[in-house]
Amino acid sequence: MGFKKRLKKIKKELIKKERNSSKTTYIRYTKNIYDTQDCLCTDNKNRFKELYTTEYEAEKRVKFLLDEQGVSLYIYPCRYSYGWHLTKR
Repeated sequence: MGFKKRLKKIKKELIKKERNSSKTTYIRYTKNIYDTQDCLCTDNKNRFKELYTTEYEAEKRVKFLLDEQGVSLYIYPCRYSYGWHLTKR
């Protein structure tokens, strides 16, 4: 079985598990799974989260948002991709 076929099979199984689960999931599987630049993580409104490639880049964004909008955010590593996300906690 080829790599793309295995990924499609995994995607179908995850979607099936998600539909049968009563728990809310934080991942949407509708995005192109072959694109390594994007993360599949979503926020509580099911919008894709911004993925920062370095911790420094995420910290710069946190500082900017605090200075410009007065919003206090924290950074955390993405569980599924190499990168960082922001959260209110």
